[in-house]
Amino acid sequence: MSSKEKLNRRSFIGRSVASVVGAGLGLSGAAKALAAERPAEEESAGSKDKPSIREYRDLGGTGWKVSDLAFGNGGMQEPSTLEYAIERGINYVDTARQYYDMEKVIGQIFPAKRDKLFVTTKLMPELVTPETTAEQVMAGIEESLERLNTDYVDCCLIHSVGEDPKLSSPDKIKNTKVHEAFAKAKKQGKIRFWGASSHGPRMIEDFDWLVENTDIDMIMPGMNFMTKGLEPVLAKAARKNVAVVAMKSMSATKKIDYKPFMKEGGTIRQAVLKWMLAQPNIHTVSVSMRTMEEIDEFVAASGKPKLTPEEKKALKGYGKLLDSDYCRPGCDGCINACPYEVPIADILRYRLYFNNYGREKYAMGLYRKIPESRSAAMCSSCSGLCESNCSFNLAIRSKLLRAHDELTV
Repeated sequence: MSSKEKLNRRSFIGRSVASVVGAGLGLSGAAKALAAERPAEEESAGSKDKPSIREYRDLGGTGWKVSDLAFGNGGMQEPSTLEYAIERGINYVDTARQYYDMEKVIGQIFPAKRDKLFVTTKLMPELVTPETTAEQVMAGIEESLERLNTDYVDCCLIHSVGEDPKLSSPDKIKNTKVHEAFAKAKKQGKIRFWGASSHGPRMIEDFDWLVENTDIDMIMPGMNFMTKGLEPVLAKAARKNVAVVAMKSMSATKKIDYKPFMKEGGTIRQAVLKWMLAQPNIHTVSVSMRTMEEIDEFVAASGKPKLTPEEKKALKGYGKLLDSDYCRPGCDGCINACPYEVPIADILRYRLYFNNYGREKYAMGLYRKIPESRSAAMCSSCSGLCESNCSFNLAIRSKLLRAHDELTV
Protein backbone atom coordinates (compact mmCIF):
# COMPACT_ATOMS: atom_id res chain seq x y z
CA MET A 1 0.00 0.00 0.00
CA SER A 2 1.52 3.35 -1.02
CA SER A 3 1.68 6.31 1.33
CA LYS A 4 -0.61 8.23 -1.01
CA GLU A 5 -3.34 5.62 -0.65
CA LYS A 6 -3.32 5.83 3.13
CA LEU A 7 -4.87 8.52 5.25
CA ASN A 8 -1.92 10.22 6.87
CA ARG A 9 -2.50 9.77 10.58
CA ARG A 10 -0.09 12.46 11.68
CA SER A 11 -1.61 15.12 9.44
CA PHE A 12 -5.12 14.05 10.49
CA ILE A 13 -4.27 14.28 14.19
CA GLY A 14 -2.39 17.50 13.57
CA ARG A 15 -5.40 19.12 11.93
CA SER A 16 -7.60 17.89 14.77
CA VAL A 17 -5.36 19.31 17.50
CA ALA A 18 -4.86 22.58 15.65
CA SER A 19 -8.57 23.09 15.36
CA VAL A 20 -9.05 23.06 19.12
CA VAL A 21 -5.70 24.24 20.49
CA GLY A 22 -7.13 27.69 21.11
CA ALA A 23 -9.55 26.14 23.56
CA GLY A 24 -6.72 24.48 25.45
CA LEU A 25 -7.75 20.93 24.53
CA GLY A 26 -5.38 17.97 24.20
CA LEU A 27 -5.70 15.06 21.76
CA SER A 28 -8.60 13.50 23.65
CA GLY A 29 -10.35 16.85 23.55
CA ALA A 30 -9.80 17.02 19.82
CA ALA A 31 -11.38 13.63 19.36
CA LYS A 32 -14.39 14.73 21.38
CA ALA A 33 -14.72 17.91 19.39
CA LEU A 34 -14.64 16.00 16.12
CA ALA A 35 -17.11 13.43 17.38
CA ALA A 36 -19.53 16.11 18.51
CA GLU A 37 -19.66 17.50 14.99
CA ARG A 38 -20.40 14.18 13.26
CA PRO A 39 -24.07 13.59 14.07
CA ALA A 40 -25.20 16.81 12.39
CA GLU A 41 -23.11 15.99 9.36
CA GLU A 42 -24.47 12.48 9.07
CA GLU A 43 -28.09 13.45 9.65
CA SER A 44 -27.94 16.03 6.89
CA ALA A 45 -26.66 13.37 4.50
CA GLY A 46 -29.87 11.34 4.66
CA SER A 47 -32.55 12.04 2.11
CA LYS A 48 -36.03 12.89 3.38
CA ASP A 49 -37.74 9.87 1.83
CA LYS A 50 -35.47 7.31 3.51
CA PRO A 51 -35.07 6.44 7.20
CA SER A 52 -32.01 7.93 8.87
CA ILE A 53 -30.25 7.49 12.21
CA ARG A 54 -32.10 9.45 14.87
CA GLU A 55 -29.81 9.02 17.86
CA TYR A 56 -26.08 9.26 18.53
CA ARG A 57 -24.69 8.02 21.83
CA ASP A 58 -21.44 8.54 23.76
CA LEU A 59 -19.28 5.46 23.17
CA GLY A 60 -17.98 4.85 26.67
CA GLY A 61 -14.78 6.77 27.30
CA THR A 62 -13.70 6.99 23.67
CA GLY A 63 -14.84 10.57 23.16
CA TRP A 64 -16.96 9.54 20.16
CA LYS A 65 -20.67 9.89 19.58
CA VAL A 66 -21.78 6.96 17.45
CA SER A 67 -25.01 5.98 15.74
CA ASP A 68 -27.20 3.79 17.94
CA LEU A 69 -27.08 1.17 15.17
CA ALA A 70 -23.71 0.03 13.85
CA PHE A 71 -22.84 -1.50 10.49
CA GLY A 72 -21.75 -5.12 10.84
CA ASN A 73 -20.15 -6.15 7.58
CA GLY A 74 -20.08 -9.94 7.78
CA GLY A 75 -21.04 -11.06 4.27
CA MET A 76 -20.85 -7.62 2.60
CA GLN A 77 -19.62 -7.86 -0.98
CA GLU A 78 -19.79 -4.31 -2.30
CA PRO A 79 -18.52 -1.08 -0.70
CA SER A 80 -21.62 0.65 -2.09
CA THR A 81 -23.63 -1.07 0.67
CA LEU A 82 -21.51 0.60 3.34
CA GLU A 83 -21.65 3.92 1.50
CA TYR A 84 -25.45 3.70 1.57
CA ALA A 85 -25.34 3.02 5.33
CA ILE A 86 -23.16 6.10 5.81
CA GLU A 87 -25.72 8.14 3.86
CA ARG A 88 -28.37 6.91 6.30
CA GLY A 89 -26.25 8.31 9.17
CA ILE A 90 -24.34 5.25 10.40
CA ASN A 91 -20.84 6.17 11.56
CA TYR A 92 -19.73 2.97 13.32
CA VAL A 93 -18.40 0.02 11.29
CA ASP A 94 -17.49 -3.39 12.69
CA THR A 95 -15.44 -6.00 10.88
CA ALA A 96 -12.90 -8.76 11.60
CA ARG A 97 -9.89 -10.40 10.04
CA GLN A 98 -11.88 -13.65 10.11
CA TYR A 99 -14.63 -12.31 7.85
CA TYR A 100 -13.03 -13.38 4.57
CA ASP A 101 -12.08 -10.20 2.67
CA MET A 102 -14.46 -7.85 4.44
CA GLU A 103 -11.59 -5.67 5.65
CA LYS A 104 -10.52 -5.21 2.03
CA VAL A 105 -14.05 -4.26 0.98
CA ILE A 106 -14.15 -1.55 3.64
CA GLY A 107 -10.69 -0.40 2.56
CA GLN A 108 -12.04 0.44 -0.88
CA ILE A 109 -13.83 3.52 0.48
CA PHE A 110 -10.72 4.79 2.30
CA PRO A 111 -9.12 7.26 2.67
CA ALA A 112 -11.99 9.45 1.42
CA LYS A 113 -14.37 8.47 4.24
CA ARG A 114 -11.90 7.37 6.90
CA ASP A 115 -12.38 10.27 9.30
CA LYS A 116 -16.17 9.94 9.16
CA LEU A 117 -16.20 6.48 10.72
CA PHE A 118 -15.39 4.73 13.98
CA VAL A 119 -13.95 1.43 12.73
CA THR A 120 -13.36 -1.71 14.77
CA THR A 121 -11.70 -4.92 13.67
CA LYS A 122 -10.94 -8.17 15.46
CA LEU A 123 -7.84 -10.32 15.48
CA MET A 124 -8.05 -13.91 14.25
CA PRO A 125 -9.49 -15.99 17.16
CA GLU A 126 -6.65 -18.50 17.10
CA LEU A 127 -3.99 -15.76 17.29
CA VAL A 128 -4.52 -15.00 20.97
CA THR A 129 -3.42 -17.81 23.30
CA PRO A 130 -1.67 -17.94 26.69
CA GLU A 131 1.62 -18.15 24.74
CA THR A 132 1.03 -15.40 22.16
CA THR A 133 3.84 -12.83 21.97
CA ALA A 134 3.50 -9.08 21.68
CA GLU A 135 5.19 -9.30 18.28
CA GLN A 136 2.52 -11.69 17.00
CA VAL A 137 -0.27 -9.35 18.11
CA MET A 138 1.47 -6.39 16.47
CA ALA A 139 1.83 -8.38 13.25
CA GLY A 140 -1.90 -9.17 13.35
CA ILE A 141 -2.73 -5.48 13.76
CA GLU A 142 -0.43 -4.54 10.89
CA GLU A 143 -2.08 -7.11 8.63
CA SER A 144 -5.52 -5.69 9.31
CA LEU A 145 -4.32 -2.12 8.71
CA GLU A 146 -2.89 -3.16 5.34
CA ARG A 147 -6.14 -4.82 4.34
CA LEU A 148 -8.23 -1.88 5.56
CA ASN A 149 -6.13 0.57 3.54
CA THR A 150 -5.52 2.77 6.58
CA ASP A 151 -2.77 3.36 9.08
CA TYR A 152 -4.90 3.28 12.22
CA VAL A 153 -7.99 1.50 13.51
CA ASP A 154 -10.22 3.01 16.16
CA CYS A 155 -10.57 -0.18 18.19
CA CYS A 156 -8.94 -3.59 17.86
CA LEU A 157 -10.61 -6.50 19.63
CA ILE A 158 -9.62 -9.95 20.82
CA HIS A 159 -12.06 -12.11 18.85
CA SER A 160 -14.21 -14.69 20.66
CA VAL A 161 -13.20 -14.74 24.30
CA GLY A 162 -15.40 -16.80 26.62
CA GLU A 163 -15.25 -19.92 24.46
CA ASP A 164 -15.63 -23.50 25.61
CA PRO A 165 -12.42 -24.22 27.61
CA LYS A 166 -11.98 -27.42 25.60
CA LEU A 167 -11.62 -25.33 22.45
CA SER A 168 -9.72 -22.33 23.76
CA SER A 169 -7.85 -21.70 27.00
CA PRO A 170 -9.59 -19.17 29.27
CA ASP A 171 -6.12 -18.02 30.36
CA LYS A 172 -5.54 -16.32 27.01
CA ILE A 173 -7.20 -13.12 28.25
CA LYS A 174 -4.65 -12.99 31.10
CA ASN A 175 -1.66 -13.02 28.74
CA THR A 176 0.17 -9.79 29.67
CA LYS A 177 2.04 -9.81 26.34
CA VAL A 178 -1.27 -9.22 24.57
CA HIS A 179 -2.03 -6.26 26.84
CA GLU A 180 1.49 -4.89 26.26
CA ALA A 181 1.01 -5.14 22.49
CA PHE A 182 -2.20 -3.12 22.64
CA ALA A 183 -0.47 -0.48 24.78
CA LYS A 184 2.39 -0.31 22.29
CA ALA A 185 0.00 -0.08 19.32
CA LYS A 186 -1.85 2.75 21.08
CA LYS A 187 1.39 4.62 21.69
CA GLN A 188 2.35 4.25 18.02
CA GLY A 189 -1.07 5.49 16.89
CA LYS A 190 -1.97 2.23 15.14
CA ILE A 191 -4.99 1.69 17.37
CA ARG A 192 -6.86 4.10 19.59
CA PHE A 193 -8.62 1.60 21.82
CA TRP A 194 -8.79 -2.14 22.45
CA GLY A 195 -11.50 -4.56 23.47
CA ALA A 196 -12.90 -8.08 23.29
CA SER A 197 -15.90 -9.79 21.72
CA SER A 198 -17.75 -12.92 22.81
CA HIS A 199 -20.84 -15.01 22.23
CA GLY A 200 -19.45 -18.10 23.94
CA PRO A 201 -20.60 -20.03 27.03
CA ARG A 202 -18.04 -18.30 29.31
CA MET A 203 -18.81 -14.82 27.98
CA ILE A 204 -19.93 -13.36 31.31
CA GLU A 205 -16.93 -14.69 33.27
CA ASP A 206 -14.37 -13.45 30.75
CA PHE A 207 -15.90 -10.01 30.33
CA ASP A 208 -16.15 -9.60 34.10
CA TRP A 209 -12.44 -10.44 34.51
CA LEU A 210 -11.36 -8.11 31.71
CA VAL A 211 -13.39 -5.15 32.98
CA GLU A 212 -12.18 -5.72 36.54
CA ASN A 213 -8.50 -6.38 35.86
CA THR A 214 -7.40 -4.54 32.68
CA ASP A 215 -7.63 -1.14 31.01
CA ILE A 216 -9.99 -2.52 28.34
CA ASP A 217 -11.93 0.14 26.42
CA MET A 218 -14.75 -1.91 24.88
CA ILE A 219 -16.66 -5.16 25.24
CA MET A 220 -18.84 -6.68 22.54
CA PRO A 221 -21.29 -9.25 23.95
CA GLY A 222 -23.69 -11.42 22.00
CA MET A 223 -27.12 -10.58 23.40
CA ASN A 224 -30.79 -10.12 22.59
CA PHE A 225 -34.17 -10.27 24.26
CA MET A 226 -33.73 -14.00 24.98
CA THR A 227 -30.40 -13.74 26.87
CA LYS A 228 -30.08 -13.29 30.61
CA GLY A 229 -27.28 -12.72 33.11
CA LEU A 230 -25.23 -9.99 31.43
CA GLU A 231 -26.74 -7.14 33.40
CA PRO A 232 -24.16 -7.04 36.27
CA VAL A 233 -21.13 -6.99 33.97
CA LEU A 234 -22.74 -4.33 31.76
CA ALA A 235 -23.36 -2.21 34.84
CA LYS A 236 -19.71 -2.70 35.90
CA ALA A 237 -18.59 -1.66 32.43
CA ALA A 238 -20.70 1.50 32.70
CA ARG A 239 -19.12 2.39 36.06
CA LYS A 240 -15.66 2.09 34.48
CA ASN A 241 -16.69 3.96 31.32
CA VAL A 242 -16.08 0.88 29.13
CA ALA A 243 -17.98 0.99 25.84
CA VAL A 244 -20.57 -1.74 25.23
CA VAL A 245 -21.43 -2.76 21.68
CA ALA A 246 -24.10 -5.44 21.45
CA MET A 247 -23.98 -8.04 18.68
CA LYS A 248 -25.75 -11.24 17.61
CA SER A 249 -29.06 -9.52 18.36
CA MET A 250 -30.55 -10.93 15.18
CA SER A 251 -29.64 -14.51 16.12
CA ALA A 252 -33.01 -14.70 17.87
CA THR A 253 -34.91 -13.82 14.69
CA LYS A 254 -34.97 -17.31 13.27
CA LYS A 255 -36.98 -18.76 10.41
CA ILE A 256 -40.24 -18.96 12.33
CA ASP A 257 -43.44 -17.37 11.09
CA TYR A 258 -43.74 -14.29 13.28
CA LYS A 259 -46.27 -12.42 11.11
CA PRO A 260 -49.28 -13.38 13.27
CA PHE A 261 -47.66 -11.36 16.08
CA MET A 262 -46.95 -8.21 14.05
CA LYS A 263 -50.11 -6.30 13.18
CA GLU A 264 -48.75 -2.79 12.63
CA GLY A 265 -46.69 -3.34 9.51
CA GLY A 266 -43.36 -3.54 11.31
CA THR A 267 -41.01 -6.50 11.51
CA ILE A 268 -39.91 -8.66 14.40
CA ARG A 269 -36.34 -7.59 13.69
CA GLN A 270 -37.28 -3.96 14.26
CA ALA A 271 -38.99 -4.93 17.51
CA VAL A 272 -35.86 -6.79 18.66
CA LEU A 273 -33.68 -3.77 17.87
CA LYS A 274 -36.02 -1.40 19.70
CA TRP A 275 -35.90 -3.72 22.72
CA MET A 276 -32.10 -3.71 22.56
CA LEU A 277 -31.87 0.07 22.25
CA ALA A 278 -34.08 0.48 25.31
CA GLN A 279 -31.71 -1.51 27.54
CA PRO A 280 -29.43 0.41 29.92
CA ASN A 281 -25.65 0.46 29.46
CA ILE A 282 -25.65 -0.35 25.72
CA HIS A 283 -24.09 2.26 23.45
CA THR A 284 -24.79 0.79 20.02
CA VAL A 285 -26.04 -2.42 18.43
CA SER A 286 -23.97 -3.96 15.62
CA VAL A 287 -26.13 -5.64 12.99
CA SER A 288 -25.00 -7.39 9.82
CA MET A 289 -26.38 -5.38 6.92
CA ARG A 290 -26.06 -7.04 3.51
CA THR A 291 -28.54 -5.10 1.38
CA MET A 292 -29.88 -1.57 1.15
CA GLU A 293 -33.33 -2.92 2.00
CA GLU A 294 -31.99 -4.36 5.25
CA ILE A 295 -30.29 -1.07 6.07
CA ASP A 296 -33.58 0.79 5.65
CA GLU A 297 -35.39 -1.80 7.77
CA PHE A 298 -32.90 -1.60 10.63
CA VAL A 299 -32.31 2.16 10.55
CA ALA A 300 -36.07 2.68 10.84
CA ALA A 301 -35.74 1.34 14.42
CA SER A 302 -33.15 3.98 15.38
CA GLY A 303 -34.02 6.42 18.13
CA LYS A 304 -37.24 4.59 19.04
CA PRO A 305 -36.45 2.72 22.25
CA LYS A 306 -40.05 2.58 23.46
CA LEU A 307 -41.86 -0.53 22.29
CA THR A 308 -45.52 -0.22 21.40
CA PRO A 309 -47.99 -2.53 23.18
CA GLU A 310 -48.29 -4.46 19.93
CA GLU A 311 -44.51 -4.92 19.70
CA LYS A 312 -44.31 -6.09 23.32
CA LYS A 313 -47.01 -8.63 22.59
CA ALA A 314 -45.18 -9.71 19.44
CA LEU A 315 -41.88 -10.30 21.27
CA LYS A 316 -43.67 -12.22 24.02
CA GLY A 317 -45.40 -14.49 21.50
CA TYR A 318 -42.32 -14.91 19.39
CA GLY A 319 -40.26 -15.64 22.50
CA LYS A 320 -42.61 -18.48 23.42
CA LEU A 321 -42.03 -20.06 20.02
CA LEU A 322 -38.27 -19.79 20.50
CA ASP A 323 -38.07 -20.68 24.17
CA SER A 324 -37.38 -24.39 23.77
CA ASP A 325 -35.59 -24.03 20.43
CA TYR A 326 -33.00 -21.25 20.79
CA CYS A 327 -29.49 -21.74 22.24
CA ARG A 328 -28.70 -18.49 24.07
CA PRO A 329 -25.28 -16.78 23.90
CA GLY A 330 -23.49 -16.96 27.24
CA CYS A 331 -25.30 -20.06 28.52
CA ASP A 332 -22.97 -22.78 29.85
CA GLY A 333 -25.53 -25.28 31.16
CA CYS A 334 -24.32 -28.14 28.94
CA ILE A 335 -20.64 -27.21 28.72
CA ASN A 336 -19.38 -30.08 30.88
CA ALA A 337 -22.12 -32.60 30.12
CA CYS A 338 -20.76 -34.23 26.97
CA PRO A 339 -18.60 -37.36 27.47
CA TYR A 340 -17.06 -36.77 24.02
CA GLU A 341 -16.28 -33.09 24.70
CA VAL A 342 -18.35 -31.96 21.73
CA PRO A 343 -18.34 -28.10 21.62
CA ILE A 344 -22.13 -27.89 21.67
CA ALA A 345 -22.64 -24.13 21.75
CA ASP A 346 -20.17 -23.54 18.91
CA ILE A 347 -21.70 -26.17 16.62
CA LEU A 348 -25.21 -24.84 17.20
CA ARG A 349 -23.93 -21.36 16.37
CA TYR A 350 -22.37 -22.65 13.14
CA ARG A 351 -25.74 -24.15 12.26
CA LEU A 352 -27.32 -20.75 12.88
CA TYR A 353 -24.87 -19.20 10.40
CA PHE A 354 -25.76 -21.93 7.90
CA ASN A 355 -29.54 -21.75 8.18
CA ASN A 356 -30.32 -18.17 9.15
CA TYR A 357 -27.43 -15.97 8.08
CA GLY A 358 -27.00 -17.38 4.56
CA ARG A 359 -23.31 -18.12 5.28
CA GLU A 360 -23.19 -21.79 4.36
CA LYS A 361 -19.54 -22.01 3.28
CA TYR A 362 -18.38 -20.01 6.29
CA ALA A 363 -20.28 -22.29 8.69
CA MET A 364 -18.99 -25.45 7.03
CA GLY A 365 -15.42 -24.15 7.17
CA LEU A 366 -15.70 -23.51 10.90
CA TYR A 367 -17.15 -26.96 11.49
CA ARG A 368 -14.33 -28.64 9.56
CA LYS A 369 -11.83 -27.31 12.09
CA ILE A 370 -13.37 -29.41 14.87
CA PRO A 371 -11.58 -32.79 15.29
CA GLU A 372 -13.69 -35.72 14.11
CA SER A 373 -13.49 -37.30 17.58
CA ARG A 374 -15.33 -34.26 18.97
CA SER A 375 -17.70 -33.57 16.07
CA ALA A 376 -21.47 -33.92 16.31
CA ALA A 377 -21.14 -37.33 14.64
CA MET A 378 -20.39 -38.65 18.13
CA CYS A 379 -23.97 -37.83 19.13
CA SER A 380 -25.35 -40.75 17.11
CA SER A 381 -24.19 -43.23 19.77
CA CYS A 382 -24.91 -41.05 22.80
CA SER A 383 -27.95 -41.03 25.07
CA GLY A 384 -28.01 -37.22 25.20
CA LEU A 385 -26.63 -36.27 28.60
CA CYS A 386 -26.48 -32.67 27.36
CA GLU A 387 -30.26 -32.43 27.22
CA SER A 388 -30.71 -33.28 30.89
CA ASN A 389 -28.37 -30.38 31.73
CA CYS A 390 -30.10 -27.81 29.53
CA SER A 391 -32.02 -25.18 31.48
CA PHE A 392 -34.27 -24.54 28.49
CA ASN A 393 -35.11 -28.15 27.59
CA LEU A 394 -33.64 -27.92 24.10
CA ALA A 395 -33.52 -31.07 21.98
CA ILE A 396 -29.74 -30.67 21.78
CA ARG A 397 -28.84 -34.14 20.52
CA SER A 398 -31.16 -34.03 17.52
CA LYS A 399 -30.05 -30.46 16.75
CA LEU A 400 -26.42 -31.53 16.76
CA LEU A 401 -27.10 -34.50 14.50
CA ARG A 402 -28.92 -32.25 12.03
CA ALA A 403 -26.04 -29.79 12.27
CA HIS A 404 -23.58 -32.55 11.38
CA ASP A 405 -25.61 -33.52 8.30
CA GLU A 406 -25.91 -29.91 7.13
CA LEU A 407 -22.34 -28.82 7.81
CA THR A 408 -20.59 -31.88 6.40
CA VAL A 409 -19.79 -32.11 2.71
